[in-house]
Amino acid sequence: MRPDACGDVERSDHPQREPPRTVARRSVLLAAVLTVSASATVATQKVFTADDLAVVERTVGTYFEAAKSQIAAQEYETAKVRLIVAREYLARSWTFWSRHARGDAAKRVTATTAALDALDDRLSEVPIDPARVQAAVHEATAACAACHAEFRVEHPASGTYGIKPGILGEHTGERGR
Repeated sequence: MRPDACGDVERSDHPQREPPRTVARRSVLLAAVLTVSASATVATQKVFTADDLAVVERTVGTYFEAAKSQIAAQEYETAKVRLIVAREYLARSWTFWSRHARGDAAKRVTATTAALDALDDRLSEVPIDPARVQAAVHEATAACAACHAEFRVEHPASGTYGIKPGILGEHTGERGR
């Protein structure tokens, strides 16, 4: 037997159960770890080509949009899992822009990654403040849009994005995708 915080004696033969919310959080955390681990092979690959960047951008977009939908439904813990994947993939795109001597684009990636980190911080608060979460979603969305406006072009037929013509310059031999 051992005393609890109030000095009362607890019976050690009756283990205390964790609150359901704690169990749910641990389950979501485990799912996040497994999701990130499953995508680790792809995510840890450096992004060197326009094709690599296209794959990364599609993945970031898919997971970020899913996170925003789950935030709108107030499924915050599930949204965190999606956000973690989006953030990790986005961070990999820094390599592409750095390799192509586009420090301005690499800075945009860094700023957008920071905005996703701030959103993750809002989703980690206890209790979660929906207004602060929405403000962070707005900031992250704006960071994505700013980068796309400067460096990306949308292909209307497919809805996908490519690199704006001339962004990579003559020295790379690439014209953007």
